[in-house]
Amino acid sequence: MGPEGRAQCWCCGPERSCWAAGGSPTGGHCGPCSQCGHAQGQDPGGTLWAGQDHTDGQILGQLRALMEEEEEGAWAAPPSRPAFPEMGSEELRLASFCDWPLTATVRPELLAAAGFFHTGRQDKVRCFFCSGGLQTWERGDDPWTEHAKWFPRCGFLLRAKGRDFVSSVQASLRPPPGSWLLPTPRPEETPAWQMPGSQPPGAQDAEEQLRRLQEERTCKVCLDQAVSTVFVPCGHLVCTACAPSLRLCPLCRAPVHSCVRTFLP
Repeated sequence: MGPEGRAQCWCCGPERSCWAAGGSPTGGHCGPCSQCGHAQGQDPGGTLWAGQDHTDGQILGQLRALMEEEEEGAWAAPPSRPAFPEMGSEELRLASFCDWPLTATVRPELLAAAGFFHTGRQDKVRCFFCSGGLQTWERGDDPWTEHAKWFPRCGFLLRAKGRDFVSSVQASLRPPPGSWLLPTPRPEETPAWQMPGSQPPGAQDAEEQLRRLQEERTCKVCLDQAVSTVFVPCGHLVCTACAPSLRLCPLCRAPVHSCVRTFLP
C-alpha cells in the first residue's frame, strides 16, 4: 500500500487506488474498476502471448561467431527474490482465478500450486516468483512441465521440483547436436507511401510509425522494458530483466545458447 491508498494489483496493473471500504485482496477485487487496466483492455504485464517480433539482421550477422559459446557462460544468476511477493501464498494465487474461463482445460488448483496466478484476462497466468507468463493452455498441459520448459531458472520452481526435474524437461527439448533453429527469412515489404501514385505520410502516419517502432523496441515478454539483450542463435531481443529466466526464445521457441547485451540506436 502506498500514498493515497495505491497498491500493486495482480489483476489490473502496477497500481490501483479504487479500493472499496473494508475490501480485501481476496474479496471484491476481481471485478472491473474505472481505474483498472483490465477494464480498459490493457494487459497487466509480461507473458509469452502474441506480439510482433523484431529481428535486427545486422546484429544477427555480428553474432554468428558467438554461436559456439558455452551455454552457461553468458547467463546471469537467477533472481533470488519473488517478483510478486504478495502472491507468495498458494491460497491467494488460487483466489485470483475467480474469473478463470469456464472453457479453460487446466484446473486453477494445479496452476496455483505451480506458482501461477491469473492475470484477469482470458487464460493468461504469471509466476509470482520469476514473473514468467503463459497462455493458450491445452488439454493435457502440465503447469509444472510448462514452467520448467519456459522458465527453468525460476527459484520457486527449482526449490519445489528440484534440478533433476527441470533438467529432464529441458533435455527433452534439445535439438540434435549440430542443428540450429534459425528464423525464417522474411521478404522485404515496400511501404504503402512509396508505391507509385501514393502520397507521403502525414502527421497521422508519422504517429503510427512511431507507435510501431516503440512496439518493436518493447520486450515481448514483460511488455514494459526496452529490448537490450539478443538471443543467440535466433537473434530475437528481450530486456535484461527477462533474459535470465528464459532458455527457449518466446518468439520462435529456438533454444537459447547464449545471450549478448546490445544497444540499439
